[in-house]
Amino acid sequence: MLKNYMEDVVITVYDDYRRRHPEICQCEQCRLDVIALALTRLRGMYAASPEGEILTRVARDDRQVRADALIAVMEALQIVKEKPRHRKG
Repeated sequence: MLKNYMEDVVITVYDDYRRRHPEICQCEQCRLDVIALALTRLRGMYAASPEGEILTRVARDDRQVRADALIAVMEALQIVKEKPRHRKG
């Protein structure tokens, strides 16, 4: 099985940020758009074996990896805020 563990990092960073900033849109469409945009700006962390999975999980907890993910999330948030794709209720 092939897995991009950077996706887990971005989701965690985004969800943590969203909880601390209730002023940003909380809809699922904006959440997915931010995550997708952030992931396009980051290098993937793929694993295809149990050994690779262990090394990748260690790397995803690295402070620099999380900092890079936060920067990408914040940049993506700005883009989505300027041009949201959700329906206006």
